[in-house]
Amino acid sequence: MADVPGIDQVHRSLRDNYPGAQYHFVQFLSEHLVDCTRVFEGDLTRMVVLAILGQALLGAHRAPGDAGPRRSMTASRIADVSGLDRETVRRKLKALAARGWISQNADRSWEIAAGRDGETRVRQDLAGLDGRGLERLARLYVALRPICEKA
Repeated sequence: MADVPGIDQVHRSLRDNYPGAQYHFVQFLSEHLVDCTRVFEGDLTRMVVLAILGQALLGAHRAPGDAGPRRSMTASRIADVSGLDRETVRRKLKALAARGWISQNADRSWEIAAGRDGETRVRQDLAGLDGRGLERLARLYVALRPICEKA
């Protein structure tokens, strides 16, 4: 398992209480995927590409300074991370750029487009999805917490 304190214990509790844990996880996942499918008009591949770029930005914010991860990625790197073919990734990147959600840098890498007042346009446009996702995540946490604390 990962080098996170307590993860082995939590994993054991989830495994030992599989039916309840899996029920809550699948409930969360299916609700979220249905919501994403609606918001992205059935194009979950576009959502995956955006999510990978979003993680790069969030990772850069979590590790400030020059030693932190890059906030941009090349199409080839996104293809490698996602398992999608490069041409599909390029098409999705162009579609996301057309919405003003991402931009391409001089080095041909892509990143979440900067917005006004420190908030990106994509975050503004997806605020409803984001809020519903956080509410679902809170419900998942509350449902799984007693199972995880049994460890």
